[in-house]
Amino acid sequence: MLFRSGAYSFLRKRTTVIDGEKKGSIYQLTDVVRRDGQEFETKRIISAREYNSCFRSRDLSRYIVRQERISFLYKSQSFTIHAYLTPSPGLCILHAQAESTDHESSVIDLPDFLDIDRELKQDDESTYGSYALSVIHE
Repeated sequence: MLFRSGAYSFLRKRTTVIDGEKKGSIYQLTDVVRRDGQEFETKRIISAREYNSCFRSRDLSRYIVRQERISFLYKSQSFTIHAYLTPSPGLCILHAQAESTDHESSVIDLPDFLDIDRELKQDDESTYGSYALSVIHE
């Protein structure tokens, strides 16, 4: 949903799946406003009914982004793999949670069992972020 220049909203449905069985879903509405070069997000949990209502009025010029998230610990570090199912099947992004807030001093011991292509930089968000991936190019 696009409101005005620099503002948009998106819906999120997160379903927990354990051993192939769906255990339940949580629905969220996020409003994003860009002001003075900064981005502000307001998130709130919504009901399934409100989710379905918003879903019916979604922006049809965008793909629905579906991903599977796999979270795990490796050497006392927290990782999440975002495996995109649509619209970019095969794209996987690894997020690592570092203890330090200073990016220069953060040392992350990457899992040796993963084939990691490269580290994404801040400007990669315009290519690999869900907002960018959702655009339908005709």
